[in-house]
Amino acid sequence: MSIQTTLPEPVGYVVGESKPYRATVLSFRPLMLGEYLYLEYHGYSVLAMVQSTTTGSPIISDNIVDPRDVERLIKFVRSGERVFYHRASIKILGHVSNGGKLTIPPVPPPPGTEVFKAPKTVLFKVFRPSGKEFVRIGTLLREPDVEVRVNINKIVSRHLAILAMTGMGKSNLVALLAKRIAELGGTVVIFDYHGEYGSMKLSRIFVNVLSPVLNPRKLSFEELARMLNIRSNATRQRMALYECFEQIKHSDTKTSFFDALKKCLATRATRYGVAAQKVLEAVTTYERYLGKILDDSVDDVLNRMALGAINVVDLSELHTPQADAVVAHWLHRLLDARKEWIWSGGRKGLPVPVIAVIEEAHAFISNDESTATRSSAESIAREGRKFGVGLVIVSQRPRGLDPNILSQIGNLAVMRIVHPEDQNYIAKHCEPITQDIVEELPGLNVGEAILLGEWVKIPSVVKIDLVSEKSVGMDVDAVGEWSKLANS
Repeated sequence: MSIQTTLPEPVGYVVGESKPYRATVLSFRPLMLGEYLYLEYHGYSVLAMVQSTTTGSPIISDNIVDPRDVERLIKFVRSGERVFYHRASIKILGHVSNGGKLTIPPVPPPPGTEVFKAPKTVLFKVFRPSGKEFVRIGTLLREPDVEVRVNINKIVSRHLAILAMTGMGKSNLVALLAKRIAELGGTVVIFDYHGEYGSMKLSRIFVNVLSPVLNPRKLSFEELARMLNIRSNATRQRMALYECFEQIKHSDTKTSFFDALKKCLATRATRYGVAAQKVLEAVTTYERYLGKILDDSVDDVLNRMALGAINVVDLSELHTPQADAVVAHWLHRLLDARKEWIWSGGRKGLPVPVIAVIEEAHAFISNDESTATRSSAESIAREGRKFGVGLVIVSQRPRGLDPNILSQIGNLAVMRIVHPEDQNYIAKHCEPITQDIVEELPGLNVGEAILLGEWVKIPSVVKIDLVSEKSVGMDVDAVGEWSKLANS
């Protein structure tokens, strides 16, 4: 049954062979990438999206070798006669019910089916669903007065990857999502690799900027062993370290952690010989290096986190290995605390779901390097949905991401990407994306994104809202600043 009885003039017609999920349209005008179309056939009211579009001519073909022939052809064409055509491949998104739900029709549109520009009433049903879990993220790229909302619950349960070249608007989208989540009373932790988010001043939203320092007595043994570069196959070294770590992590905190650890290791020389000495040397070597991220006086990371707020862990002054240790510890603690809350029936642990955002994710969950974060992130990607821990990974280099984690991400926001290796990697490892969409990524401009996955009802080409409160991270106007100095 049609959901709208009065339709404008058609923009074109279905031609050739079609399938229940795809068709070809011959149109009167060029159809734009991401434009939404509407068809009615066999009792279905169908929404479709333009996936690719071409313009050609049966007369002015690429077989012509002399441009003067083109000139002569154009001159002799009768006034109003068309010498070119517009053809588009459309993806059939589904039959639109009165409630905005979409289901793929079981039959394809027959050739000759009229194709219309999608009515606003249909678009509103699909892209502006009601419910407190849906928040505004922007507007349709080709219909700027149609608001697009995404499902925040699906970020927690199915995670999200934000992928794009540098300068295409990734950090603005992160800031926007964090703002929207905090407006709902949600808790976000952003691991801020470049120091971009701490300066945000948001009305009625607390931005809690945290130092990356960890309490060494709150570390797991594996975290400490990795920080000291004690290899997994160094059995006797690990035994010596484990004994001392277990002894001192609950001991008198008046003695510094490193002093207590070195003192204990010195007493293990008779039992472990050279192995204990090597661990002691490692502690002495790394003590100063780890001083930036380990401090006995700080509280557990969960006690420093603010609930119902945007928590920004500033990693900007750390080297990548140090930052890796910090991010891994946070992720490990967040997941463990949520498990504790669920398993204890709400008696202890972290009482609310949380979303963790990893900026520059290719540095922390690399596909060719074993990092501490990769292990923690993989645990969240695999089981976080059961305990209310959502993972957002942000990267300008998708081909550098671990494929096992990327393949478990159920939602995507993909902006402009031109590198063929990145495009192919996304198509191979990201389930929601198709090759047709990948081919259109170079055509996106700054702030434009294709949204895919369960957080949207259908693939959406969106102009993302600008977060004016976030100024750090935007491109510097070097010429403007030089001019100010010259004129001062």
